[in-house]
Amino acid sequence: MASKNAFEIQVMREGRWSTESFIDAEDTAIAAAKRYLMDKKCEGARVIRNWARADGRMIEKEIFSETRTVKDDGPVRIVQVDAAPAKCEAPEDYFGLQSRSLMNRLFRNYLEKTYVTPTELIHNYKELKRIQDKDSLVPSAVDRIAFLQTREGDQDSKARRDEIFKSIDQMSARARRAEALKLPKLNGSFKDMVDRVSTLDSEDDADYLAMVVLSRDLGDVRNWVGKLDRLCKLCMDETDGHALEMLDGVIADVLGANVVQEILGWQPSLAMAIVRMLDLADGTFPVENSEAAETVEMLNALLKAGKLPASRLCLIDRAHRQLKSANALYRSDASKEKEGFDTVLGRVVTPTGLLFGAETADALTTRITRMVEEGGAAGRRSAIMTTFNAMPDRAYGLMYLCDLIKTDYAKEHVADIVAMLDRVYEARALSGLCLRTLSAKDRMMRATNAHRAVMASAFPPAIRTKLAEHIDSVLEKYLIDEQIVEKLDHHDSPLRDRAVRLVQFCAAGVLPEGKAMTRARQRILALLRGANFDARFVDGITDPAKAQKALRDFHQLLVRAGFGG
Repeated sequence: MASKNAFEIQVMREGRWSTESFIDAEDTAIAAAKRYLMDKKCEGARVIRNWARADGRMIEKEIFSETRTVKDDGPVRIVQVDAAPAKCEAPEDYFGLQSRSLMNRLFRNYLEKTYVTPTELIHNYKELKRIQDKDSLVPSAVDRIAFLQTREGDQDSKARRDEIFKSIDQMSARARRAEALKLPKLNGSFKDMVDRVSTLDSEDDADYLAMVVLSRDLGDVRNWVGKLDRLCKLCMDETDGHALEMLDGVIADVLGANVVQEILGWQPSLAMAIVRMLDLADGTFPVENSEAAETVEMLNALLKAGKLPASRLCLIDRAHRQLKSANALYRSDASKEKEGFDTVLGRVVTPTGLLFGAETADALTTRITRMVEEGGAAGRRSAIMTTFNAMPDRAYGLMYLCDLIKTDYAKEHVADIVAMLDRVYEARALSGLCLRTLSAKDRMMRATNAHRAVMASAFPPAIRTKLAEHIDSVLEKYLIDEQIVEKLDHHDSPLRDRAVRLVQFCAAGVLPEGKAMTRARQRILALLRGANFDARFVDGITDPAKAQKALRDFHQLLVRAGFGG
């Protein structure tokens, strides 16, 4: 509703004027209208002054207007995709996150022209009808998905295409039915609006109607940052988990658009942009260079608090797809491509392995296939070797292979992946398996993490057993050569200190179950079986209550170290 003296900013797209906002100051409103005109897709912008007369009548006067002809870029085509999610068996399945994510990619060229999210597309009848009438977009998309979902020969492509078209017709009928409903505005919290629509007499459920309301609300915002800002503000004030889940899905829709470039701001390279996308997914993105700093601060906070899991996955998927793309990591300097790869690698390596497991291993290897000289199978084989060698040490290299064996690379290159394990077997000492510069504890922990990765891998059981036994032997040899257990159990120390140090060592998770752990436990058992252990353990503690507490704490530590209840 306009104030007594407000300036209404209207923008024309596809021949239609729509109100973008109300601003109190005339010069600020005109400047805002001119900013809209900087968008080459904007056909016009104008500012209407609204004021109330003394008799209560509203007066409007146009104080600024500029229109222009926007050149038609020709037919809009789908973006080719090479994979599709599992078949949607019912119309309701098409509203899911995976399906909307695919729509986002297929219709990217169209959605960037219209600033419409997949959620708006399938909940707003006008938008759904508009894309159905646009060139051959929908039939082309259906053909592509039907082909991808039937290429294994489990169904005829034409039959699958007919199924998809039938579901689209049902979705259209549902959206058209909702179009005729008088629904509430989204003026308060999202949860309050959901509660209001749940009381309506309609054959559609409250979640669907709530998304219709949200789509109408977002339809008035014709830029990505504006939509993201609106959604983030709704999330910041929302406490209901289900309402947050619904809003999260729509934010993921927006993050699938090119708004990510505005969010990240200027970055020196694609490599750094990928790193920043992963930072944003963790909620640790530095907002200083962002072109939408205030909005991104809210997004950062929501992601860091774990309130937007779908949006986080969207950012991670986008980072992986950019890493796998043919785009140079350093476009301005081809000689820095390896440096760019190392930048990304440094971000995705964590103490327990690659940041997102198999997906990250696949993306890293695919990037290397674009950097090696060979092509085809030889290039992929070389990429596996090069990626392994790029890891900080052989323990990380093993964790990489444990992830890679779960990807499509294993379909053709399982023998090449297994052959790389020889590099691991060559490491007969811990210094050959892990970086020498690490502390003793960190080296043992890294080897143990590699052991865990092996046991959770898709390698055949015989290979898993052989790898696990090799790592265990390396760790046992390290305990013996460095006299780790003997140093912890130094005879000059009081019995209580020796026992606690040994048990803490076993409970620290620095050793896997096996020979190395058994060696450490045997030393502890020898102490426990000594004469009058309890009395000797509390020797020097004169307060009986404190002595009993010391014993209780020690026995709890024994349980954590695997000595039973």
